[in-house]
Amino acid sequence: MRRERWLRRARYLRSRLPWRQPRQTVHERNIWNLYLDVAWWGIANGIWITYLSVFAVRLGASTQWLGVLAALPALVNMIWAIPSARIVESAPRRLPLVLRVGFLQRLAWLGVALVPFAFRDQAGVYAIVLIAGLSTIPAATSAVAFTSIMADLIPPQDRARVVSIRNVLLSATTTLTVLACGPILDAIPFPVSYQVVFGLSFLAALMSLRHVARLQVPEEVTAAHRERPKAWLTTNVRNAVREVMAAKPFVKYVISSLIFHWGIYFPTALFSVYRVRYLGATDTWIGLLTMVDSVITIAFYMVWGRLATRWGNRRVLIIGAFGMIAFPVLTGLSTSLPMLLIPAVIAGIFTPAFNLATFNELLAVSPEAHRPRFIAVYTSAVNAAAFVAPLAGSYLAAATDIRLALLLGGAFRFLGGLAFTLMLGFGPEKRARPSA
Repeated sequence: MRRERWLRRARYLRSRLPWRQPRQTVHERNIWNLYLDVAWWGIANGIWITYLSVFAVRLGASTQWLGVLAALPALVNMIWAIPSARIVESAPRRLPLVLRVGFLQRLAWLGVALVPFAFRDQAGVYAIVLIAGLSTIPAATSAVAFTSIMADLIPPQDRARVVSIRNVLLSATTTLTVLACGPILDAIPFPVSYQVVFGLSFLAALMSLRHVARLQVPEEVTAAHRERPKAWLTTNVRNAVREVMAAKPFVKYVISSLIFHWGIYFPTALFSVYRVRYLGATDTWIGLLTMVDSVITIAFYMVWGRLATRWGNRRVLIIGAFGMIAFPVLTGLSTSLPMLLIPAVIAGIFTPAFNLATFNELLAVSPEAHRPRFIAVYTSAVNAAAFVAPLAGSYLAAATDIRLALLLGGAFRFLGGLAFTLMLGFGPEKRARPSA
């Protein structure tokens, strides 16, 4: 009798598991696949973001080459984002486009895993930089198309919830992956250890793409894309610029984002150098720092998601921007590895606020009818900072002191937070008017 009761309870609990819940509508199935997509993407991209620069450092990359590694993808993205918008707007069915370019992007993970077979030392550094740069071409097109699809599939009232849950899943899988990879990288001889983890990340990236392929775009959305005039494909540059400049909330948002992202990217190539060369961090320590950041991030994504619904994206964006000032400043002031835990915790609290709100705010200020072109302009502007800022930060660190460059990164972030406050205001955001 007791055994049957426990079996009934077990069956009930199993029936309540999220992946066993019935999803009757296309909307529910789409949201579920968006969650699974980002969970697998967290495994793949977590390894890429955390260990690509570390891999380059262990192959002998100089500070300047790390700056190039951080900046080259941004240069490609800056140049290719607007042509990507033209490609996306000319495609009546955007999901097949996402799948094609997404697969090309994911080949970069496999390429990095194969680098040590053909190249060693400095040649390996050159190969990694080249692969990272080339992968940005399909990644730029994929980002513009996928962001447009997200806006089509998720209505504004659900975006804060869906994006916050996606970011929780992203942080959770990234945390577990980095936590697992640290001991693997320390236990297996170099460079085989990095080949193993980047090979696994390639498989995870393919699983992510598998769930993107299961998304169902409503036929009315596809029909609307097909019927909208493709004027931007043939218009001259002056008219295109005039159209974008007429969207004042969008222009203010882009200017503020450009300033703040300069502060984000200025020290971005220096964190691995400071941790590994100045403080002697092992791969396990790097994984621990990422894990702490991610665990706090997971906890606060849901908090900021609810606050964004209550306060508005704009307020959460500004709070997150000012909170992110602490990360480069406290990193530069750290003199031991345990001290790095403090900025990791602070980053985990405020970065999710910025990441959540900046995406939703971009959709809010981008006119719906031609959203891909506005996303492309924003992407180009942000990547202009992402290209120049890491190079400037790396050369300043090499010419003076790395701590000075880290502190300046915090100063630039402060100016960006101030720009958000002055240009956007601290009140609730206004929706972009539909564009003809």
